[in-house]
Amino acid sequence: MAQKLASFISNTLHPIVLPVLTYWAVLFLGYENLENRYLYLFVAFLICTVTPAIVVIFLLKRGKINDYDISHRERRTVPFLIGIVVYLIGALIFEALGAPRIASAFMICYALNTFFVMLITFVWKISVHVTSLGGPIAALYVVFGSPMLLLLLLVPPLMWSRVILKAHTPMQTVAGAALGFFLTLIELRLLI
Repeated sequence: MAQKLASFISNTLHPIVLPVLTYWAVLFLGYENLENRYLYLFVAFLICTVTPAIVVIFLLKRGKINDYDISHRERRTVPFLIGIVVYLIGALIFEALGAPRIASAFMICYALNTFFVMLITFVWKISVHVTSLGGPIAALYVVFGSPMLLLLLLVPPLMWSRVILKAHTPMQTVAGAALGFFLTLIELRLLI
């Protein structure tokens, strides 16, 4: 039962799901009558969900990775590098489309956070899942204020799920949460 619950939490709060939910919240709840909001959300979906999924499936079929979570940290470098480039392209697309500054700033945060996670991964396996939850919570806090800090209540269940699934140690999940939240907070304060 614990394994099933852990899998459900881990799959629900997945790194390719959370960015699109964050963009939806900001574009649809943060702006009244924002033109092209559907186009911006579609771009975010392509960059943050479709592209990473295609990259992982491609690498899996080529035998470059062993599973969808890329459990072996030594095999994460290529997907991270692709992600960094794709996120930067996403930021440029948002700028070219005239999207609100926050849209391109989020993409830059994703690129920077992926870069820092990649550096850490060379020596230690940090939780991408929990990093990918901490970042959007910080972003929503910057946009909507302190009520969004209640979303931090999602962090312990995700940390628990990653430990139960034997994907990470407790310290790797704590480090991921702190890195995702505080880096995004600092980056957004500098970018917008």
